[in-house]
Amino acid sequence: MAMQKTMLKISSILLCGLLVYNSLGYFIVLSVIQMAVRQQKWAQLSTLPDNKLTTFIFKTSTPDSRLKVVNDQEVLIDGKLYDVVRTNKDDKSVTYYCIQDQKEQTLIAKTRLFNSKAQQMPHQKTTRMLIDKIIKTGIVSQTTHLFSKEYKIVIIPFKQAPYSGPSLQIAIPPPQSFC
Repeated sequence: MAMQKTMLKISSILLCGLLVYNSLGYFIVLSVIQMAVRQQKWAQLSTLPDNKLTTFIFKTSTPDSRLKVVNDQEVLIDGKLYDVVRTNKDDKSVTYYCIQDQKEQTLIAKTRLFNSKAQQMPHQKTTRMLIDKIIKTGIVSQTTHLFSKEYKIVIIPFKQAPYSGPSLQIAIPPPQSFC
């Protein structure tokens, strides 16, 4: 009997562990793999020579509309995504040494296309027409009648059930004087 309880506890813990792994484990494993791939990628990028990199120089005094800093390691320049290998900052300018990340840009574009197809937004005119139809037909009608000309009276037969229990009396409170 004790052996069966022990086996039941072990199988319960094992199944709970599998349930937790199924719900959270994939996320944790994928996050760890993603971090490892990023570290490996940045290690490879830092060894690239300057002649393989694209150099962009921007003045710090005036903001440039061509440049959008995504994070410390990525920038968008003229709508193209670049991985920043290194930067040099001085008082007058910022120099970005980058490599274009065509694969990631294609992946982002495909993801956006997939999401837009999967969750299509309704057209604005369609939404407005639906609201107009609901308001016109459901709330505001052409003719309003306060009283209807026809009515029905429904009479439901009711039988009084005899009460066979003791008679109940409700005690009345004594009178109070207000002087």
